Amino acid sequence: MNILLVCKLADHTLRENVLQPLLSSETVKHIYVLRDRKSDEYNGRVTYLCSEKQSDSKLRHIAKVWRGIKAVRKYKIDAIIGVLNTPHGLIGRTIGFLTHTPYVHMTIAGHREYWVDGPKMEKINLWAFGSGAAITVTGSQTKNYLLKKGIDDKKIFILPNLPNEAFTKVPKNETRHYDIVSFSRVDLNKNIILLIKALARLREKYNLRVAIAGDGDQLENIKEASKKYGVAEMIDFLGYVSAFDEKVKVLSDSKIFISCSKGEGFPVSLLEAMNCGCVPVVSNVGDIVDVIQNGENGYVFNDTDDEHEFTGCLEKLLADDDVLAAMRQTAYTIKDSISVANNGKIWNKVLASIVR
Repeated sequence: MNILLVCKLADHTLRENVLQPLLSSETVKHIYVLRDRKSDEYNGRVTYLCSEKQSDSKLRHIAKVWRGIKAVRKYKIDAIIGVLNTPHGLIGRTIGFLTHTPYVHMTIAGHREYWVDGPKMEKINLWAFGSGAAITVTGSQTKNYLLKKGIDDKKIFILPNLPNEAFTKVPKNETRHYDIVSFSRVDLNKNIILLIKALARLREKYNLRVAIAGDGDQLENIKEASKKYGVAEMIDFLGYVSAFDEKVKVLSDSKIFISCSKGEGFPVSLLEAMNCGCVPVVSNVGDIVDVIQNGENGYVFNDTDDEHEFTGCLEKLLADDDVLAAMRQTAYTIKDSISVANNGKIWNKVLASIVR
């Protein structure tokens, strides 16, 4: 099949989370990528369809629809895949509608993609994508949301996000400096204050070292809160960490990865942490919990406003080095279940459903 892929995405996310799994599918012959700018050429089966003139005007999206229509006819496109709802998902759906080409919508940020812009856009998104040929979602919570909204079960396929491929090759490390690491933006949704409150409860019993990597509009407030709760000396604020080597260094040097978020899709940072041997303790939001077998490769807590349950999960790991070590080995095995090869097999099923 010839695929027209309509997306934005950072280059590494496009390559590792979308292109590589599609290229590993037995069904895909060639992928034509419709986006604003080209990426590095790395595979002869990928062609970028980009405007020669770069523009920030919203009118460029209208031009993108026209370029997509011409591409469908010129390259004999068999299916269109759009990534994220606005604007590229809607652009892809429009091209599919005008050319009578099957459209597959790729949801990568959880069910909040559908409703985050308000109830009117939620209705538009559900109508536009629900009437397409198929929808991929990152986990069961998003699938259940779509089922409750009346989307046909046969159209929905679970396709987990993927970590940077290099994380799957990180060597095992058993000696670690940090007991706990947080790796995210520091904003209200990420709810880092819950970690600060939990540390205040743990400080008398455990001599902890904690790393908080990331920046955001709540960073200064979190630093002040760490002083207020008497835990500032336990924490290293690392700021925004973007370089791959630095990410690996921090995660491979940490025992427990935490996420206190009030809302998530399917964060790649969780997969990256598990590939580095961090045992996750995460809030029960979004599709994040699909990869956690509670008590086997991590812990899940439900109340993001009360530190007691969260603290209890942390203590189960901090109180027993043998349990922590065993769960670390289980966390490493995430690379066996979530991989480019497995996602390629899922794409085989998605595209086969279109043919039928």
